[in-house]
Formats: sequence, structure tokens, C-alpha cells
Amino acid sequence: MRRRFSMLRSERGLTLVELTVVILLIGLVMGVAIPAAGNLTRANLKVAAQRLAGSIRFAYDLAARKNATFRLVFDLENRAYWLESTSERFVLERERDEVRRGAVESEAAEKRHKRFVSRAFIESEDMWKPKGPPRFAAVADKLAPKVELPDGIFIRDVWVAHQSDKVSAGTAVMYFFPTGQTERAAIHLVDEDDNAMTVVSEPLTGRARVYAGYRDLSED
Repeated sequence: MRRRFSMLRSERGLTLVELTVVILLIGLVMGVAIPAAGNLTRANLKVAAQRLAGSIRFAYDLAARKNATFRLVFDLENRAYWLESTSERFVLERERDEVRRGAVESEAAEKRHKRFVSRAFIESEDMWKPKGPPRFAAVADKLAPKVELPDGIFIRDVWVAHQSDKVSAGTAVMYFFPTGQTERAAIHLVDEDDNAMTVVSEPLTGRARVYAGYRDLSED
């Protein structure tokens, strides 16, 4: 009889008190785990912003040292950025690139640059050949690898001085010139909880500052 009672007791499942204790324990574990995950995400956001600031400074120094033009390319869809360079000299058009629906117009990107030309070039047959935009290639340097943002971190938008508005889709570029200048820019990084960090570049010094929150420079 005792054996049968023990079997019935084991088959009846959890009592209300036991079930309440289990629910409380689950709630306690979740209450600790969720804030910890949030803190980790915010830490990743801060680290990503600081690394981007370092990449901007590195590109600024590299352009002056190599006497060449460099650019950071931001791929918003794939949450990544990388450094490219060209040996061709050019200047940006005075007219800003048109941004529509959050993306740079492809035609504007094609017309972005003017090349410097020499007298020999003018006198040669090359003068009359069709010209495309300057060719940029990814920098093959271990110190400048392609950077993919941590999980849960996104590029919300990018504002650079040569754009008419912020870019929130497709790609955006930021230029660094051998003369020791870059563009004023603001890159906004966010996490899944919409916490934001803003990386702002200074044109004359190449210094990049990191600010907590969303700082909009496009209206300055």
C-alpha cells in the first residue's frame, strides 16, 4: 500500500506551492540575465564606437604618410566598414551628393570627383578618352582590416559634409586627403534597444570624438 501511495504521489506532478517556487526561480534567473545581456550590448556599442574613432584617426594619418587619398566605406546593410585608397589625385565637387530615400544617388556618386591633370596629359591622346571616376581599392594592410560590427550593433546613419543629407541605406564614404584634411562627419551607431553613440570627426586634426547619444550635425 505504501508503495502504491508513493507511486501515485510521484505521478500527480507538482503541487501549487512547488509550481509557485519554480516560477519564482525562473523569474529570478531572468531578472538577472536580462540586465546582464543589456549591459553587454551597451559595452559592445561603446567598444564599436571607440574602434571606429581609432580607424578614422588611422586613415587620417595614413593619407598624410602615404601622400594618397583614402576613404572609409560604410556598408549599412551588412554592418561593416573598410578602408580604400587611390593613387589618382582628385578634388570633390563643390555641389553636394544628392541623398534620396536615405541613399546616395548613383549618378551623383559618379560625378563626385574632378581629377588633376598635367600639361603632358592635356597634350596627349589620353585627354580625349572617356574618363571614369577615380579607382579605389581596398587597403591590404593588417592594421586596416574590414571591420564587422558586433552582433546587435548597427550603423543607423552616416552624415558626411559632401552629402546633402544623412545616409541610412546602401553605402556612404568619408574621404581623407594627403594634404592633412578629412571631412567633417557624424556616424551614428545604435544597439537593439536604440541606445546610440555618435562618432564625430574634425576636418583639420583628424581627431574623432565619441559622444553618448545621437548628435545630429547635418542641421549645423
